[in-house]
Amino acid sequence: MPLNRSDRVVFVSAGMVAPKKRDHVLARWQVYLNYGALTLATQIEQAGRVSILIHGGHSAPAEFVRSLYARGHLPSHYPVMLSLPSFYALAWAQEFCRLLKANNPDCAIAVGGRWVVGPDMEWLRTKLPEAADFIPGLGEPVIEEILAGNPVPNHRMQAPTPDFPLNHRLVENFEAFQPSVEASRGCGMGCVFCEERDIRLEKLRDPAMTADFIALTALQYDGGTIHPYLQSSFFAPSRIWAERFAAEMITRKVNVTWRTESRVDAMTPETVAALAAGGLKVIDLGLETASPTQLLAMSKAKNPDIYLRRASALIRACRDNGVWVKANVMLYAGETSKTIDETVNWLDEHADCIKGVSVGPVIAFGPPKTANILLNDWRLLGACPVDRESAMRNGISVMHLSDEIDAASAEAICLSLSRRYMTPDEYFDLKSFSYYPRGYSRIEFDADVAASDQTVLPFAPAGSTG
Repeated sequence: MPLNRSDRVVFVSAGMVAPKKRDHVLARWQVYLNYGALTLATQIEQAGRVSILIHGGHSAPAEFVRSLYARGHLPSHYPVMLSLPSFYALAWAQEFCRLLKANNPDCAIAVGGRWVVGPDMEWLRTKLPEAADFIPGLGEPVIEEILAGNPVPNHRMQAPTPDFPLNHRLVENFEAFQPSVEASRGCGMGCVFCEERDIRLEKLRDPAMTADFIALTALQYDGGTIHPYLQSSFFAPSRIWAERFAAEMITRKVNVTWRTESRVDAMTPETVAALAAGGLKVIDLGLETASPTQLLAMSKAKNPDIYLRRASALIRACRDNGVWVKANVMLYAGETSKTIDETVNWLDEHADCIKGVSVGPVIAFGPPKTANILLNDWRLLGACPVDRESAMRNGISVMHLSDEIDAASAEAICLSLSRRYMTPDEYFDLKSFSYYPRGYSRIEFDADVAASDQTVLPFAPAGSTG
């Protein structure tokens, strides 16, 4: 008896078996909108097809597959479009694909995810043998070819920032997610640890169009409070752009506060003031380190003194204009107690400007074809992988950073730094602004904190000095 197939194109954002940092209940509450997959779902909806995007989250793959069939999403006339947002999603995706094919051998699977598929497709084929197609780079140029069953190129593809707003209503349970508005693509600043180091930075979308897209996104949520993430790997607007944008937001009476990310040396204080007038409330700033030695090792700055002076001016301007700074710090290859102390001293001097920090050790992502380039460079700095086979096995190479700081020590330092600069209040403010489900309350958060192992939480307990 033939199966009844739906005409819906099903996009699945691969989940994770466990959170990528520490596994605790607060981390499992976090939801991340896969705006790349949503871009494709919106594109084909505009072309007249029906689509849906479902996030795997931390669900068990078996239960997730059952739910797709139980709710009539599958089987479909079209391939299942599986997006891998990171290498941390690979283990979940492997089980998902195996179960999908076991349940229906005729089900076609197309795999995308520009940072996971692009580096070495042949390696990825061995990890996901059930998949029929792999989309390197951005999928907008080939999505219709995939749906039509036509072959796609094997080289990484680029595409300009889309000229349409995302339709967040295509996301299952979209009300739980904070929305995204893409402002530009690319970076090209050359930081050795970054996947976009060689991808040219695009010009920012016109300020009027950006304001329009935020206003249109707000309408999708029927007047509910939203905090869009203005997506840009390197958000570096000029003062003139920022002033024009603020004027456009005010003219449209768009009362929306939003978040973005940038480098600490990318904007002037005057630009921050204008952006704050246009609704900027939270900025994720890639400080990475305040050690001159490590800044040079990362290729983050040619002149560390200038870099750190600009960083200081920027985060002080954020404080003065009511913008919360979440500083991203990376423990890098060759790290020592001296270089860490340099970063800690700088952060201590600017603690009144910082809402919170996100601290992590550098990790080499990708199969050996790409990871070995980084690993060889990092060996010259005194670092080595904890497991030499992990790049081949799962594309994630955790590092011993130096003879002085091994992987376990690095993890302890990361947790200590996070707790040094964050309280439960600050952590909740930052997470609930962008990453916790929109309905997750402070009462629920406090109950989860009380039920958790306090020693693994990324903030010091209330009333503690950390």
